[in-house]
Amino acid sequence: MCARREPRKRRGGRPSQLQAMLEREIIGEITGRWRRENMNRIRIPIYFDYASALCYIAWRIVAPLEDELGFQALWKGVPIAMRDYRAKPGRVLDERNRQKVLSVAAETGIPVAPLPSWIDSMPAVQGSEIARDAGVFPAYHDAVFRAAFEHRADIADPGLLEAIAGRAGIDRSKFRAALDGAAMAERITGHKLEADQFSALGYPAFVLGDFTMIGIQPIETMRLLLARFIRQRAEEPQA
Repeated sequence: MCARREPRKRRGGRPSQLQAMLEREIIGEITGRWRRENMNRIRIPIYFDYASALCYIAWRIVAPLEDELGFQALWKGVPIAMRDYRAKPGRVLDERNRQKVLSVAAETGIPVAPLPSWIDSMPAVQGSEIARDAGVFPAYHDAVFRAAFEHRADIADPGLLEAIAGRAGIDRSKFRAALDGAAMAERITGHKLEADQFSALGYPAFVLGDFTMIGIQPIETMRLLLARFIRQRAEEPQA
C-alpha cells in the first residue's frame, strides 16, 4: 500500500514571487481600468491639503459621487502652510478653526476630529504627485487621508508615506528617492499658482468652470451642485 501523502503546509513569511507577480498584475489591471474609465469624464479640479479635516470631509463626500455622477475629481495638493503662516507645522490649531471643523462635521454627517496641531503636509502632497505619475493616485490618496484622520498617524513621517506608497504599488526605493529629492516641489508650486488664478484660496476649493466654490456641503447639496455643473458642461457646444 502506498504511503499517504500529507498536504503541504503553507509557509509563512514573505509572499512568493508568484504571489507578488499576481498582486502587481491585479494592481496594473485596476489602474488600467481606472485610466480608461476616467478618460472621457468631466474633470473637476479640487485644491486640497492633507492637513485639512475639511478636505478629509470633502474626500468622503466626493468619492461616492464620482461614479454616481460620472465625473473625475482632479485633486491638486497645495499645503495650507504655503499660504498662511498660522498653519506652521507644530502650531496648535486655534479654537475658531477647531469649532469650524466640528460644525461642518456635524452638518455633513462625517464624523472627524481636527488634528490638534498643524502638520508638515508637504511630503504627503508631493507623494501624491509621485503616485499620480505612477498611475496609483487613488490608492495613495485614500490611504493618506485615512492614515491622518482615521488612524491619527503622522503623515509627515517619510517612512509612513513610503509604506503607503509601497502598498499602493509604487517601488518604495524610487518613491523615497523622489520624496527626499523634492522632485515634485515645482509641480506643487504650479498648483498654488493655478489656484491663485482661480481665486481658489480656501480649503477645499472646487473649480466649476468660471465659478470657484470654497468649502464643502452635505452630500445632498453637493450632488445637486455637481450634477448641475456636469449637465451644463454636457450641453455646451463642442468645438
